[in-house]
Amino acid sequence: MKTILFILASFTCFAQIPIQEEEEKQSSFDYYLANPLNINLVSETELQSSLLFSSDQITAFLAFRKQIGSFQSILELQTIPGWDLDLLRRIQDYVVCNPLHPSWWKPNASTHQILFKTDWTAETKKGFTDPDLRSKTRYVGDRTNQTLRYRGQLNANLRMGFLLQKDAGEKDLSDFSSGFVEFKSKGVLEKVILGDFINQWGQGLVQSGGFSLGKSFESIKATQKFNLGGLAYSSSVEYGYYRGINATFKLKEYLRIQTFASYRNLDATTGIDSLGKTYLRTRVEDGFHRTSSEISHKDAMQEKTAGANITYSPLRIPLVLQLNGVFTLWSLPKPVGVGYKQPEWSGNELKNYSLSFQYPLKNIRMVGELAYSGFKQFSIIQSAAASLSKKLDVSYLFRHYSAGYFSPKSNGLSENSENLNEIGLFLGLGYQINRRMKLSSYVDYFRFPGPKYQIEASNTSGWEFLNRLQWEKRHSARGFIQGKWTRKEEKDLIQISLDGHYIAIKSWDFHLRAMASKLGAEIGYLLLQDIKWDHGKWNVQGRFAIMNTPSYDTRNYAYEPGVPYSFSLPAYAGKGIKTTFVMAYQMSRDISLAAKWARIQYRDRAEVGSGLDAIEGNAKTDITLQISYKMH
Repeated sequence: MKTILFILASFTCFAQIPIQEEEEKQSSFDYYLANPLNINLVSETELQSSLLFSSDQITAFLAFRKQIGSFQSILELQTIPGWDLDLLRRIQDYVVCNPLHPSWWKPNASTHQILFKTDWTAETKKGFTDPDLRSKTRYVGDRTNQTLRYRGQLNANLRMGFLLQKDAGEKDLSDFSSGFVEFKSKGVLEKVILGDFINQWGQGLVQSGGFSLGKSFESIKATQKFNLGGLAYSSSVEYGYYRGINATFKLKEYLRIQTFASYRNLDATTGIDSLGKTYLRTRVEDGFHRTSSEISHKDAMQEKTAGANITYSPLRIPLVLQLNGVFTLWSLPKPVGVGYKQPEWSGNELKNYSLSFQYPLKNIRMVGELAYSGFKQFSIIQSAAASLSKKLDVSYLFRHYSAGYFSPKSNGLSENSENLNEIGLFLGLGYQINRRMKLSSYVDYFRFPGPKYQIEASNTSGWEFLNRLQWEKRHSARGFIQGKWTRKEEKDLIQISLDGHYIAIKSWDFHLRAMASKLGAEIGYLLLQDIKWDHGKWNVQGRFAIMNTPSYDTRNYAYEPGVPYSFSLPAYAGKGIKTTFVMAYQMSRDISLAAKWARIQYRDRAEVGSGLDAIEGNAKTDITLQISYKMH
């Protein structure tokens, strides 16, 4: 599993996307780390979405479980065709074998975890200094980020969790809170979630929560989403979820109905029109409440949402049909847009409908979704993935998003940050050259029919091309070389990465990476060296990185080691060095400690950051402390 996480994290260094979006993606991995898959209850879609298993392994697992009824031990998995000891070693921390218990309220193999994490910047940011004559605005709270998380499982049928979190500059630990209680059964009422949740329906045009690869060298997985229904939510990401009740009913073996209702407050900026009525300017999704201005945005708008999903799976054919519908009511209206935003949805009532399907035909898996959001605004995704031979896999995805299409929780594959004003075709290929080498490629063409932000012209277009050659030597080394060429808005961005990972002996792990980005005449590069020592109760990691970029446009992203259950994907931009040190210690069976020290020192500036986050000097040092307590 660690290998899989590393590979996925390595890819994201090429994605030019906001860091806060990556935390939401990582929360899906954290979900399996803190809440392992129960092999007696896990569904096919959960196995597929976990990215832990191949299609053949999933098929063999389901057939074996159907034959024996239920597992008594994890060790039974090695008797399944295609499941060997190497696979068991990789997944052992992410699966459990809890017996099915007839009484959901009785403890059986219960587990509970409490985690507290705090981090801060050693240098003083402007927001924590005394007011001066130029500005009296300062942060209302102290300089620490704090997170308190609990996750527990009473038995195979009942689990719960909650989270309290504050950002640096916020006043109280309870500035943001999230929590849930989830109940599962084998009766008509299959699952109920009370509290916070997300939905993953169809191909994500109406409802898409949790992990999503986006465009990736894993092109087959990038073009395929899986219907997971309702998923409990306790992430520190402060947007993109519902709060209320989510219920799934299994009426027949071939018929399921999921319904939900939600009511929650949203951060927003507001305005007053000529009639004196308040309207929505923008939704605020950064979650910051550090100044009087940011606090005024908190809970400024209310959102009421209700929806339902009907899934029909005929018993004699492998077809899956889904009919989805969601109604959203905001307390403030969104005005008619101006300029390039004129076609976009306006008002405070929104209805989203879609029809999606999945159909495997021999070695081909076809999926698609047609969505409607009112005012004759349609969007469509249609894709297929096929194994042409044991060595060759291909995939494609076509998308068409109307300029006025809008769904607050949509997340289909896209070049834009939102699923609107885009037509595109994605083609992917994976070729297993031999046992140790694999070639992965994709090309994505996209066109924007209408004007965009700072682009008045219509029908602008671009494309993206990626090649990755990866190799591995069993148990000792792996690496890849990757190149990506993106043309958009008449600009060419070329990114190249060389990566090597070497396990010298059982306890030592060495990782070397070189990255370069070219945009016009600008060339930026990043060199980093990781060393990891894993021995008994101790896990120690260190990184030394050298970066040199003329501007932020040639930045490079790279996964950064962190304390357990945390994820960091910073942008390396500017000229300087960054040193990172992470230590984790298993004090006892139940208690673990972790710490991180990261310092970046620039040689091209005399101030780090801007605004109230500005630090005098050319260095910034971040410190993290974490304690985790598990009860069995």
